[in-house]
Amino acid sequence: MKKKNHFLLLLIGISFFSCNNAVKKSIIPISNISSDFPITEKLEFKSFNKYNIFERGFCVIDDSILWYFKNGKRDFGSCYDLNTGKQLSVIASRGNAANELVELEWFNMVGDSVLFYTGQNTIKTFAKKDIIDNTPMEDRIFSVVTAPDSILVSQMTKLPNGSVLATIRPTINKFENEKINEINKKSIAIFNNNEVKSYETIKYDSFDIEKATSKQIDANDLIKWTYAQGFIAIKNNDTAVFSAFNQFILYTFDLNYGNMINEKRYTKIQREGDEISFTTTNDMFLNIRVIKVNDKYILCQVRGYLNEEDKNSGLQKEAIFVFDWNLNPIKKFELPDSEEKKGYYTISNDCKSVYFCESNDEGLTLHKANLNI
Repeated sequence: MKKKNHFLLLLIGISFFSCNNAVKKSIIPISNISSDFPITEKLEFKSFNKYNIFERGFCVIDDSILWYFKNGKRDFGSCYDLNTGKQLSVIASRGNAANELVELEWFNMVGDSVLFYTGQNTIKTFAKKDIIDNTPMEDRIFSVVTAPDSILVSQMTKLPNGSVLATIRPTINKFENEKINEINKKSIAIFNNNEVKSYETIKYDSFDIEKATSKQIDANDLIKWTYAQGFIAIKNNDTAVFSAFNQFILYTFDLNYGNMINEKRYTKIQREGDEISFTTTNDMFLNIRVIKVNDKYILCQVRGYLNEEDKNSGLQKEAIFVFDWNLNPIKKFELPDSEEKKGYYTISNDCKSVYFCESNDEGLTLHKANLNI
């Protein structure tokens, strides 16, 4: 009897040990920035050009054009010749006409088009050429796409083929529970006029987040919201890269086969605050602020404590991390402190350069550094 009991205890112990191992193995390890990027390259910024731009806004450098988006009373910004500084055209007028915008929540550029986000679920698309050529507003050709109300859309962008790629958020309140269907149970969706397809890209059991208290949201909802609120960038109609909000986490997705390709995590998702909140943080306060892509590379502009020395000194820094489309680390560029000069950095759309946009009483000044990648 003693031998039998001993054998049963041994089996239980082995089973318990195996289960623990299985749980541990499901947790995806956090990559180390210092190991992946042992060399930090410094950038040399040189004064590039000055522009008669005095209103607060945001710069986008696209080939030889400076797009300056703003939330003005009459319009939403203008585009300029990057080299001469000449104003070429108003980007979009404010108004109720079909070719105007009532509001502008955000903007994006895909191929030859400019995407204006005029609401949570609506994108109005114009041709770059019509804007640059200063085609009269009433003659500018545009299209409008609105996500179905049945999809809990968080972020979305258009693909060159006209379809829409979107992230799906969790339900926020009990009134949305009726929208929990097979589509919204997944994390991303691709839709057009004819069909909607959704896919799961989140490995929920690979995270180690403490269970929710009575005043906190479920861990899986917290993870889903974090992934839903991140950036989306695409390469042609083939591949997309997504980031997690307020984290240094990104993954690639095959748009043709509907599956995740690779994922890279440099931060561990942690709850922020004890009360009900969808906000997350991490122990290094790292977050991706911008993603830019070309056919070869993915560039992430990241801010936070880049190493333990920065954390101990309380000094948050900013850097550009370059990956290939397999998420292999390529280069890391250090960005000088932007707060001293009252400006911000923007990576050119071709990923060849980074500009420091400095605003003062004399207007807007651009300082340029080549990335040489």
